[in-house]
Amino acid sequence: MNQQRRYDAVAIWLHWLVALLVLAQFATGWVWGFFERGSEPRFYLFRTHITLGSAILALALARIGWRLTHRAPPLPEGMSRLQRIAAHAGHGLLYLAILAQPALGLLAISAFGKTLGRWPRDAHNVAAKLILAVVMLHVAAVIWHQFVRKDGLLARMLPARFAANTR
Repeated sequence: MNQQRRYDAVAIWLHWLVALLVLAQFATGWVWGFFERGSEPRFYLFRTHITLGSAILALALARIGWRLTHRAPPLPEGMSRLQRIAAHAGHGLLYLAILAQPALGLLAISAFGKTLGRWPRDAHNVAAKLILAVVMLHVAAVIWHQFVRKDGLLARMLPARFAANTR
C-alpha cells in the first residue's frame, strides 16, 4: 500500500497503545466490582486504573500533538459525504474521549471532585458507557470496510508487516 495512504509509524503505535490501555481500563473498572470494598485486590485494581488513565491522558496529548502536525492519509475512494462526516465525527469523539475521560476520572478522585459531589464520578461512569458504544461503532466500521467494502482501510492503521496480510 502506498505510504501516503497509511498512517506513519508513530501514529500507528500511539493508536494501538491507547487502544490497549483503554481495554485495560474497561477490564480494571469492571473487575474491581467483584472484590469487597477495602480489599487489597480492589485497591490494586483501582490504583492500576488511575495509573493507566493518567498514561492515556499523557498519550492522548502526545497523539493529538502528533496529529496536528502530521496529516492523516485520505479516506478510501468511494466513500459518500455522509460516510466521511461519520468517520470524522467518530474520530473526533474518540479523541475527545481519550482526553475527557481521564480528566473526569482524576477530577472524581480529587478533593475538588469530592467537593463537587457525585457528578464527576457519575459523569465518568456514563462517559465510559458512551466510549464503549463509540469504540464498538469504530470497530464495526473497520470490519465493514475490511470485509464488505474491501477498501484497505484497516491496513492504514496496522504496522507495515501486518498490513500486507490484510488484502
